[in-house]
Amino acid sequence: MKFCVLWVPDFRLHALRRSDAALTGRAAALITGEGRKATIAEASPEAKGVTPGVAVTLAMAQCPGIILRPRDPAAEVEAQRILIAAAFSLSPRVEATAAGRCTVDLQGADAVRTEAQMRLCIRELAKAGLSTRIGAAATPLLANMAAQCAGPLLIVSDTRNFLRPLPLSFAAPTLAQTEILSGWGIRTLGDLTDLTKADIAQRLGTEGVALWERAAGKTTSVLRHVEPSRTFEAEWEYEPPVESIEPLFFRLRAFAERIALELRAAQLVAEELTLTLFLEDETDYRRSFRLPEANADLDSWLRVLDSHLETVRTAARVARVRLVAKPIRAPEKQGGLFDTGLRDPAAFWENLARVSAIVGEGRVGTPLISDTHKPDTFVLVKPTELVPAPADPPIHPQRGLRLRRFRPPWPAHVEFAGQRPAALESAQLRGAICAVAGPWHISGEWWKPKAWAVETWHVELREGGVYQLAHTGDVWRVEGVLD
Repeated sequence: MKFCVLWVPDFRLHALRRSDAALTGRAAALITGEGRKATIAEASPEAKGVTPGVAVTLAMAQCPGIILRPRDPAAEVEAQRILIAAAFSLSPRVEATAAGRCTVDLQGADAVRTEAQMRLCIRELAKAGLSTRIGAAATPLLANMAAQCAGPLLIVSDTRNFLRPLPLSFAAPTLAQTEILSGWGIRTLGDLTDLTKADIAQRLGTEGVALWERAAGKTTSVLRHVEPSRTFEAEWEYEPPVESIEPLFFRLRAFAERIALELRAAQLVAEELTLTLFLEDETDYRRSFRLPEANADLDSWLRVLDSHLETVRTAARVARVRLVAKPIRAPEKQGGLFDTGLRDPAAFWENLARVSAIVGEGRVGTPLISDTHKPDTFVLVKPTELVPAPADPPIHPQRGLRLRRFRPPWPAHVEFAGQRPAALESAQLRGAICAVAGPWHISGEWWKPKAWAVETWHVELREGGVYQLAHTGDVWRVEGVLD
């Protein structure tokens, strides 16, 4: 096989159903024309008894409750993009032949691997709402014919036996040619190619020769390649605006399917997703999700978006939505032979992203002590997948009391006797102070507008217990207990 064709029957209807949640699983049809001349162009399998070409009134009588819709060009463009993205996963040489049809040049590709990838494309496009057939053969024309006969994949190895039983319409004869050949008793491509090319040329001229060559599978063509997507974003305008999560998430799912497929076809992954909701009052809501692990996995994206959307409350309805993925090359990493890591890194990062969507960006991670003398200052960093080896024990073991910090510190009121604390009172702790140590003064960042300074005391209560107090400005806090 040198070429393949990806073809979506009833493409315009499938594209419309991908963009409108109300059509999912319902009897629906695409109409063409206006008024009494309106007819059915394409019908869904649920529309029993309705076939293309029948009048709209007859279709409504045959299938009560059928949903009739006109074409949606924007939905067709979006569906065509996901079909092209799937084609690029097979080869970098792709032609957007027609609406719902792509031709791919497979020359030089490994046959076994390509066949497995074609089956994967069919499954992925089916999940995206596009029931796709793929035909593969020696020429683009033969591949196109094979796609029309596929169920859902057909690879033609014997061209003559494949073409012989096909109806004459597969060679696209003109109306005049059809009438003439029908009078001769020719119904199939094999019937036509049983005649010699010279006989056809003598009776039907050059147009007849071209028809004979198409019927024999000898016609070839040069593909007009399209460029792969370089921006990974999607935008949709709602008419009318929406105010619930369901239609919003339905559209975002369709966007994510296409963007993830385009990224995988380009051998890229996303390190960040940006969601923007344009509201009816001309304001917007924007949120960026930095993925803990760069990926192009649709399910993990949807879990992050769904968890966040459940917490979103807007002052007005959503009139337009935009989703953008920031692409990077997939990171290459190799673990050590004795490294200990996560059993399921993907599940870990997905759960971490869901928690981050709920509690807020920058509130989830591994604490790391900051390079400063300011007490209890730390930052949250991305957790590591590998569990580090235990640190060597110190040469000189630690001595003295250990401070167990209260998080958050307890607000307190301290009474003084002269220059020393004499009594302590807080919601959790109160009593007279019998012994003190301190104070110790530390400060820093004097070059900034808001410098910090802390006065620290260690106090022992008469009822028992040694605690650390911190004094900043006019505020006293119990920072922890020493034991």
